[in-house]
Amino acid sequence: MKTNIKLLFTTVLVTFLSACTDDIINKEPLDELSPETLFQTDGGFRSALDGVYGVMKQDFFGYSHGIYSIPEAISDDVVGSSNSKDYSFDGSLENIYPLAYTSTTANIEGFWKVSYQALNNVNTIIRQARKSTLANKNAFLGEALGIRALLYYNLYRFYAPAYNTNKTALAVPYRFETDALLEIKPRNTSAEVINYILADLNEAAPLATNVVNSYRVSKTAIYALLARVSHETGDYKNAIVYANLALTDTRYKLDTTLAALQKEWDKDDSGEIMFRIRFENTEVQYTAGIFAIPVMSSYPYLVSNDLINLYDQNKDLRFSVYFKTHPTVKGSYFPKKQAGTRTTNAATFDPGNIDLKLIRVPEMYLILAESYLKENNSAAALVNLNKLRNARGLGDFLGADLNKEILNERRRELAFEGFRFTDLKRLGLGLARVGDVGLSPNADRFALPIPQAEIDRSGIPQNPGY
Repeated sequence: MKTNIKLLFTTVLVTFLSACTDDIINKEPLDELSPETLFQTDGGFRSALDGVYGVMKQDFFGYSHGIYSIPEAISDDVVGSSNSKDYSFDGSLENIYPLAYTSTTANIEGFWKVSYQALNNVNTIIRQARKSTLANKNAFLGEALGIRALLYYNLYRFYAPAYNTNKTALAVPYRFETDALLEIKPRNTSAEVINYILADLNEAAPLATNVVNSYRVSKTAIYALLARVSHETGDYKNAIVYANLALTDTRYKLDTTLAALQKEWDKDDSGEIMFRIRFENTEVQYTAGIFAIPVMSSYPYLVSNDLINLYDQNKDLRFSVYFKTHPTVKGSYFPKKQAGTRTTNAATFDPGNIDLKLIRVPEMYLILAESYLKENNSAAALVNLNKLRNARGLGDFLGADLNKEILNERRRELAFEGFRFTDLKRLGLGLARVGDVGLSPNADRFALPIPQAEIDRSGIPQNPGY
């Protein structure tokens, strides 16, 4: 697969990353890249940081597909297509959607592997930044700490039970930049992992800058991540503080027209995107294949009726952007939100790819709405909910159940971005599919299995239920 990320010592880096026979979580990062040479200049730090983003997206099962397809396949927003010709390019329809995943499921092992490979590299950057004498070292350190927190948050989100269910449950091994801690084997608890994530983000916030664009972790992205983690763990006061801080960055604002919303998802062009993993036109990753590849005529998932029924199909700008009539399953829709056409090449049957939009402005308004309501400020909650509703072509909410409407709006706005899986977990809702398999509230399978390859390498214990 091609990449446009500029890396120093590319060949050596690829060779290092392909050597997967050792313990993944404890492998010494970038040990063949001569750090004493690489990190002597700003350009060296920049190349190394961009290289981490490259690692995150380089593998089919990494962030390229897994960050969306794994959680969405374990949700009630999609339904497996009834057309026998449809299939999922990443195999999620075959093993994850039926909730039949195991410790050897390729998607689950691949996401774990890519995440820890990226973490090994970012830890080296953090270690070198801490001792650097360069004038811009703090900016590099802040960005690296933000990346580490993001990587660990998503590992926690996938492989640990809900924080509010059991804070002492085993989550994932949190590895720092110091050699001594790299030798520790056990998994950390959910409480420990969340505290480490927050510590990294709080250290990063005053160091990071907003000079970088949305393709890199900025100060604003760090505030947004602090808001997300605080919100998910029930710290609503801090969720309000950080979401408001993120929204002070005037570079980012809500789209308010159909044309603007179409450009965001079809062409990756929007001021709503606070942080994304960028795919250049020359890169071939097939990220559009997460849910549908129109060029290749495979539509593995239909949209569930209960999600469709949440929209005002005449007024809501999102409806025609997020959904399209399924070509073979009558009366159904497929989720086209993640099937952009910026890099599609119909002549070669290339489905192309889209940027992975990991932090967006609408989420901040939804965090504010729910958090203000939890803090007994229904007026502020309503104001923030209506800002998003109005931007999407809807009038002010006039109903009585504000809490239900906020959660419905989260489901409408954030559909197919992986949030529904997290909301089902954190709210203890379980997973119910009409006429299909589901999960009871707080079921063990809301925490994905630790890959068997990792258990064999490092001896860490498996999650319950596998």
